Amino acid sequence: DQVVSTKTLYNYVDLGLMDIKNGDLPEKVKRNTKTRRARVNKRILGRSIDERSPRIESRKDFGHWECDLVLGHKTKDDDVLLTLCERKTRQFFMIKIEDKTS
Repeated sequence: DQVVSTKTLYNYVDLGLMDIKNGDLPEKVKRNTKTRRARVNKRILGRSIDERSPRIESRKDFGHWECDLVLGHKTKDDDVLLTLCERKTRQFFMIKIEDKTS
């Protein structure tokens, strides 16, 4: 007696050498996958950058700053970088701060 592997049986079915269909086999049945929903922003912090006035957008006046917080690892106590950029001169500062709660 010889034992035939599962892979060999599936190959025989694919080649039409057996009288069963792929739909009868557990590994060939199409499974329904869980549909994923897109994430919804739960919080909107501050104003959108789209609300910026055209005067600021033109970069004619000094003193309009953009800032951002750059997080590295996902733990709360890691150091983070605060970045500041002046829009007209594009002067850039990067300041290391202790954590995002500082």
